[in-house]
Amino acid sequence: MAVRPRLRLAAMLAGFTALTALGVWWAAPDRAELARTWRELAALGGASAAVLAAIACATIVAEVLRLVVFGRVLGVAIGLRAAFDATLANNLLSWISPGGVLGEPAAVIVLARRGVPVDAAIVVSFGKFATSFALIMGLACVLLALGHGPAIPGWAALSIAATVGFGVALVGSFVVGAMWPAASRRLIDRLAAYLVRKPRGPRASRVITRSLELARRSLDRLAQFRVGGPAGWLAILVSHVLYYGAYVGLLAALAAMFDARSVAAIVPIAIVYQAFTYIAPAPGLPEASAAVFFGGLLPDGHAFVVVLLFRALTAYLHVALGLVYLPIGGMLWSLVARERS
Repeated sequence: MAVRPRLRLAAMLAGFTALTALGVWWAAPDRAELARTWRELAALGGASAAVLAAIACATIVAEVLRLVVFGRVLGVAIGLRAAFDATLANNLLSWISPGGVLGEPAAVIVLARRGVPVDAAIVVSFGKFATSFALIMGLACVLLALGHGPAIPGWAALSIAATVGFGVALVGSFVVGAMWPAASRRLIDRLAAYLVRKPRGPRASRVITRSLELARRSLDRLAQFRVGGPAGWLAILVSHVLYYGAYVGLLAALAAMFDARSVAAIVPIAIVYQAFTYIAPAPGLPEASAAVFFGGLLPDGHAFVVVLLFRALTAYLHVALGLVYLPIGGMLWSLVARERS
């Protein structure tokens, strides 16, 4: 176990913990209100705790299902063990790495180590991300336009517009690759011809050659989405709906347990809030924004506890599970090390 991967992981965990603690401190109500809310939490009973635990587990099961479904559409068998391991790796690195940028690469590494071809692992992981991102961000934008969610200041609107623009470009490239693979392959071939003409060292040349070959194989895999037809796309859509439904259902259940004025009104705001957690520029902001999103529908202090419990049953739980499970077999250290695959 190298020291450098340990330090890298410790730095990411420290940043996640510190910023989350800052967000919790910022959003926390006064002590009297907080004490009263915690007493209400303790009085919920075992049945409520079991319901919340079941839905929290469903968020993980739904992600496993998404990986299996994407593999099936591509004609690649992804076993439950591989999907489970990739889910925990994706969750852990998505929550603690800056901007969540290491989540999908971590899933690719784990799937490849569990026997999934690298090109298939790349298409499954990033295809899932692209279509998932398009669904949740598109739905959130529609709901915001219909008046659900908090008022958005100008600087935030620009940030959201940039994020949506990124999503459009991402999904657009995904669709182009799937629907017109021949044109995409010609583009890769032109890029290869350009790169080969440039004088480079032997190591750089090998890396470029391997990367271009991997890009060609991934493109061939991507074209399988078109072969899957409407049934394949419907299966993907259903898997995404189940995934986000688990998160929104957890928030709705928590809100109902803490006397939400309208559970039906919570659902669209929960969708917008879930989208916000994906584009929040730093940990702690989802906690700090509890009252902004849910203060109008929950009694004083309850919005903070509902969001804190939601984060505990999703993000914090996912991080804890990853830290406990992934070190088995040294998987965790290979994810945070900059090793050549």
